[in-house]
Amino acid sequence: HPLERRAGDDASSAETPMTFRDLIEQMAKRIGQHQLPVNAAATELRGFIDSSAVHYGLVSQVVIAIYTGNRCRRLTDPVTRDATFESIEPVRFTVLQSPKTDVDAHGLMESMCAEVAHVFNTTQPLASPVRASTSAGGKLFAFRRRLRLS
Repeated sequence: HPLERRAGDDASSAETPMTFRDLIEQMAKRIGQHQLPVNAAATELRGFIDSSAVHYGLVSQVVIAIYTGNRCRRLTDPVTRDATFESIEPVRFTVLQSPKTDVDAHGLMESMCAEVAHVFNTTQPLASPVRASTSAGGKLFAFRRRLRLS
């Protein structure tokens, strides 16, 4: 049966589709194995990401969202740019809105989105930051080390 094409899918990507495994492995190479530890021996989604990830819960959410958002059944199923971005958008929104999100998790989420854009050779459609409500604790700012003057 032929693969379904969605509106916005690049016609040239149909010739050599990127697989789910390829996408996650490329992201892991650029982000780092400590953030996205891929188990190369895995043959199914369970066990594909090692539990030693620094932010295992966040990484698992993103990986599962990409897998299900692209309707994958195997690690070797094809993924598309649009379906991938659509699937990680709700996770990103939740991370940015949560008052419990630390700076490292925020940075990791932004890095994963940027790497998806890099892998698909496109600009990141989610590049504009989501405004945090005042009830959610306000905006997140990167940690800056202040020198002590003594």
